[in-house]
Amino acid sequence: MKVIPVTGLSGSGKTTFIRSLIPVLARIGPVGTVKHTGHHSMELPKDKDTTVMFGAGAVAVVGIDAEKTLITLGRTSLADALDLLASKGVAIAVVEGYKSSPLPKIVIGDIDLAGCVLRNPDPEEVLHSLDKFPDYLTPGEVLRDVEESSRAAKGPATMATASLPLSFVNQTDALPTLGRALPDIEGEMKTLPGVIGARVAIRRGSLFDRADEVLFAVAAARGEDAASALKEAFSRCREELAAGGATRTG
Repeated sequence: MKVIPVTGLSGSGKTTFIRSLIPVLARIGPVGTVKHTGHHSMELPKDKDTTVMFGAGAVAVVGIDAEKTLITLGRTSLADALDLLASKGVAIAVVEGYKSSPLPKIVIGDIDLAGCVLRNPDPEEVLHSLDKFPDYLTPGEVLRDVEESSRAAKGPATMATASLPLSFVNQTDALPTLGRALPDIEGEMKTLPGVIGARVAIRRGSLFDRADEVLFAVAAARGEDAASALKEAFSRCREELAAGGATRTG
């Protein structure tokens, strides 16, 4: 899922710009949005049942009417919101706010912010600059990629996912080396006995206040084949981390 932050001072026109951006981005896939209100609190409807349930301590409350579903979560993490959007098949998430985040961002107005990659663009310019913005991967997305690529295979398949945390290494030195090796590692997985499809990708969780990790997904004829492929991929990633100068940080 591509993540496009749009930020600027209050009253700069962020929401107006996003309103014009959504239909342009929707040409290439489903669009979702996240709004960060900063120091302003979002009020829940007073005395409504869903508000009462949330106040009673429910960590998530869902309200459904004839037209829509509203979800209130007792969390304030951007990553949690992006997980929710990704689980619903959103291809592009437009995030309003988060001026101080390290994410590459669109800036509306003249404010000087770190990470500005586009300033006061038109929507078409954003559409042609998607490579400037980060991807947010989830295990579910990586698994769906494998499922789609292996649909032509005959017979039942075992699907499996795994992850390798990267919080214990010197990522500045190791990640570039590992990133260059991932296509080869993925290709090698696909040639192993019984493997129908495979995907390996780096999840840059550090951009979203989470740990970086390598995500693995495999489809295989048998569970043993899937386990063997994951074990081999883990081993290859560790070799590449060592070759890239990975060192323990604690």
